[in-house]
Amino acid sequence: MTAQPIISYRPTGEALHGLGRAEFITLMSSITATIAISIDTVLPAFDEIEDEFGLAQGDTPVSLAITVFLVAMGAGMLIWGPLADRFGRKKMMYTSLALFISGALISTLASSFGLFLVGRVVWGAAAAGPRTISLAITRDAYEGDVMARIMSLTSAVFLIVPVLAPSLGEVLLQLGSWRLTTAAAVVLGGASAVWFGRINETLASDDVLPLEFGRVGRAAKAVLGNRTTMFFTVASTAAYGAFFPWLGSSTQMIGDIYGRPEQFALLFGANAVLMAITILVVERLVRRFSTFPVLFAQTLLIVMVAIIYVVVSNAESGIPSFWVWFALASTLTAFNSGSTPLMQTLSMEPMGRMAGTASSVTGAVIFIGGALLGSLIDSVIVDTVTPFGVGFLIYGSISAIATWLGYAEMRRMR
Repeated sequence: MTAQPIISYRPTGEALHGLGRAEFITLMSSITATIAISIDTVLPAFDEIEDEFGLAQGDTPVSLAITVFLVAMGAGMLIWGPLADRFGRKKMMYTSLALFISGALISTLASSFGLFLVGRVVWGAAAAGPRTISLAITRDAYEGDVMARIMSLTSAVFLIVPVLAPSLGEVLLQLGSWRLTTAAAVVLGGASAVWFGRINETLASDDVLPLEFGRVGRAAKAVLGNRTTMFFTVASTAAYGAFFPWLGSSTQMIGDIYGRPEQFALLFGANAVLMAITILVVERLVRRFSTFPVLFAQTLLIVMVAIIYVVVSNAESGIPSFWVWFALASTLTAFNSGSTPLMQTLSMEPMGRMAGTASSVTGAVIFIGGALLGSLIDSVIVDTVTPFGVGFLIYGSISAIATWLGYAEMRRMR
């Protein structure tokens, strides 16, 4: 009698990370949401920070608190993925959260504005860890439409945070000084680290990759050389480039161009809720129709709505009626928020055991590239809202084309 070969089955999904799916989604959402908290809670405290460190009212340097955090975060994305591929997801998550807490403490206890910014740099670079490693863990455990649905649900939770964070900052200011708005990240980071202890290590021992400069370079080259990954990364970068002006210029468009500064928080929050609802709807559509059809339909709808936006805006000398503008802008940002998790899911699909490095490389490209593309649109939003729609039209078209090319490459490789 011939002996049957022993087949080893590698656990996936809940069997791999050891949590129920609902808890896993909530944990990943909470960890990544801590990043948004770190950025947004400090916004209401800018006046107090200026007074504390002797800066002129409205002085440009105080905005560096946001800029250095985002730049450091973009650069940090290139570091954490390879480390997670070598030392494991859990060790690097704990390391990044420890540095995250340290950076927040430096800023909280800073005696000068320069030291405050040093803390923000450390804080931002560390914040890239939870984002990158969470994506790698999700890719370790899931793939295909299931991964797309989980990323969509995670993004929905994450998008609610910017609505709540400035309000949290205001409450903290009422309770004490601006230092409470930065100290909040210390508490949240610690809570995330404790909760994360419930999850199992998801990097298999035979998937560990050596931490060598040449190996990391080759892995990055493999990521950049994978046409499927890069087409969807280009699509994501363009989508972020279209969306970032909403974060950078929505205050100017609502407050200055339309003269409704007192309504900004309410309108910004309503837009964020609409984005979250859209992502939840997308999750259900993916469950029924699969990832690509839902994604491609959204990219086409973005282009169509952007065309309407540009035509209407030009017909009204660059300033259409407020509610028409807000409806069109909210529709664009909602469809965009529903498409980006699906693009990132498909970009990670071919990466397998290089999930950590892949999430680092693609994350850095998407984040930094999207910020640069968005800044081009921000710079020309002065006294008209037309550039916002033009940005969505140009970048949305690029995103739709790259999405189609990525799918075509996927089919060719199967």
